[in-house]
Amino acid sequence: MKIKLTTLLLFFISSTLFAQKGWETLTKDNYAVSYPKDWISSEQKPQPSMVFLLMSDEKSQNEDKFRENINLTLEDLTLQTLSLEDYSKLSIDQITGQIPSAKVISNESIKIDGWEAIAVIWTADFGNGMALKFKQIFLINNGKAYILTFSSTTTEYDEYIEVGDKILNSFKLAK
Repeated sequence: MKIKLTTLLLFFISSTLFAQKGWETLTKDNYAVSYPKDWISSEQKPQPSMVFLLMSDEKSQNEDKFRENINLTLEDLTLQTLSLEDYSKLSIDQITGQIPSAKVISNESIKIDGWEAIAVIWTADFGNGMALKFKQIFLINNGKAYILTFSSTTTEYDEYIEVGDKILNSFKLAK
């Protein structure tokens, strides 16, 4: 127990030390993520499985009434034996099945903090001029699926993806 506690403490300290200048670090349970100081960490949780929500500066919604954001959702997989590839395929099938306008743009294997992950970029038109673009990262660890999602309007995606990628790539799980 002491070793586990020490490892977790070192993990959180290193996450804080290596955070980018002008950035905050959100540390919870067994993970940490860094984000720019002009973004906020919100207690708002539109879904019960959502663990955190990071939202861009309020000014980001001036033009299009949409606030770019990143969230983390967790799914318990302890009763299932799914590979990362199977899980991401199942997730993509669910997205395209439930959202008829959804189009997958890319699907690739990546690493986040040394962990195998899959990054999927997709778009969907939700009507009323609300066309969104998402970058989702799927990662499985200790019987849980971690789904990081960056959401933006399609028109502002290129403007926000650089900071979105920095936030997504700052995600760290305790090892």
